[in-house]
Amino acid sequence: MKKIIFALALALVTVSALAQPVTSASKTSFNEVTSQLDPGGNFYLYLGTAQWLEHLTGKIEGWRKTFTALPDTNPEDVTNINRAFDIVTRLTAESGLEDVSGFGISSIEIEPGLYRNKALLHHYPGKGTGFLWKLSGGAPHPLDGLDLLPANTALAIFSDADLPLVWSVVKDQMARSGFPQAQQFLDQFPAQFEQGTKLKWDDVLHSLGGEFGLVLTLDTSNTIPLPLPSGLIQIPDPALFLAVKVNDTLIFDRIADQLRSNQGVINYETNGISMRTLPVPTPLAINLRPSAASSGGWLFIASSDAVIVDALAVKSGQKPGLKTTAAFKHLAQGLPETGNQFSYMSPSFGAAIMQIQKQAIAGQGGQKTSPAQMEFFNSLFNAQKAEFSFAVGQNTPAGCYTIGNGSQSGAALVILPAAAVVGMMSAIAVPNFVKARTTAQQNACLNNLRQLDAAENQWALEKGKKAGDICTAEDLKPYVRLINGELPKCPQGGKYTVHPVGELPTCSIPGHVIR
Repeated sequence: MKKIIFALALALVTVSALAQPVTSASKTSFNEVTSQLDPGGNFYLYLGTAQWLEHLTGKIEGWRKTFTALPDTNPEDVTNINRAFDIVTRLTAESGLEDVSGFGISSIEIEPGLYRNKALLHHYPGKGTGFLWKLSGGAPHPLDGLDLLPANTALAIFSDADLPLVWSVVKDQMARSGFPQAQQFLDQFPAQFEQGTKLKWDDVLHSLGGEFGLVLTLDTSNTIPLPLPSGLIQIPDPALFLAVKVNDTLIFDRIADQLRSNQGVINYETNGISMRTLPVPTPLAINLRPSAASSGGWLFIASSDAVIVDALAVKSGQKPGLKTTAAFKHLAQGLPETGNQFSYMSPSFGAAIMQIQKQAIAGQGGQKTSPAQMEFFNSLFNAQKAEFSFAVGQNTPAGCYTIGNGSQSGAALVILPAAAVVGMMSAIAVPNFVKARTTAQQNACLNNLRQLDAAENQWALEKGKKAGDICTAEDLKPYVRLINGELPKCPQGGKYTVHPVGELPTCSIPGHVIR
């Protein structure tokens, strides 16, 4: 009994020791990152980057020594290598890249077919002061771009972007690069820009309001034909516009002035909207009326004036927009109303892409796709389900945080890119392999036909036959290398016909013809 009790006690001590959590010997951002994620879903990833990126500039210096110590490196090469490493070292130190302390992503199905995906690129408090963290704007703000989206919006991407900061970084790095060509470009670019646009580069930078958006709408009530290698397909009528938040009308005024002398331009000035439209004839059934407009602190460049009018009608409340639809409200549940970026993809866009995908897969370069190949491609690209999503990105004290709802699990963001590469290679390789195999079989068949023609000529010569005399396959056997006692056969299953003397033998497969 004592032995049994001792054994049980020893087992309990062992289990207790094994159950003790292991503490990392080095500091990680695990707790900080994972506290922003959703456990219990179908995907959960944490990657600590501090050990890789901390003191990265010091590691770069080590690489510098390796490159400058290469044999047969002349003094000029060493100078250029040092200049290049100076740029890389400065960019690394000033960008804030070394402040990245971890990355995490999670996905959980909040209802059947709808996933909530979260991602965080983390830095510790007090860090994240480099320009890398500032390029996408400052503090989160209301998502004003949503107020411009018509109800039939299929795809929208809006983001803050500090272009003056980008230019200042480029200008500073070029000035300090030590490369004369970079300094020359820096000196000449503003003048060349002004010469081409009649606008001062600095004035344009200060005119921009720091937010940009690209919007695609699809009118499902009207379709247009889209030519593909596999034939024409019908897609919803598309319209596209670029929206740029601006501080003044500088850019629009320049566009309007440039179009002033064009008699085909339609001028539109009403209700605080200034717009210029230039209709363009096109062989397609698409309504192409390139337009530029200025209204309410936004500059619009669009494929038609109608889509600008719709966007501004939504903004003014005269027309219901995407935000008012039940589908969008459902998709946006639980997501923040402020941010620095957002992206939206509607089921209609996913359906259009799926339709194009299927047609492209079905007719790769005019080569008919087999049912097995169709099944493979459909499974690879998930071509049976239209995708949709809405995601919001924020600059937070802990780093860049993104949260979204959609039809795809966050696992697709990590796993599918690799699968997509395989898929793309397969999409290229499989049809090309089929085409190459078909070409090889055709060439083999043509060689067979040439052998039969040569055999017929030799038979006619030996037998004293003249043009028009009948010749049979049996007559040719003594003059051809037989395979299992038979004449060569078409690799694609075609049937050979031997014609009278003077006529070339033929194959029943179209295209298998010798000249």
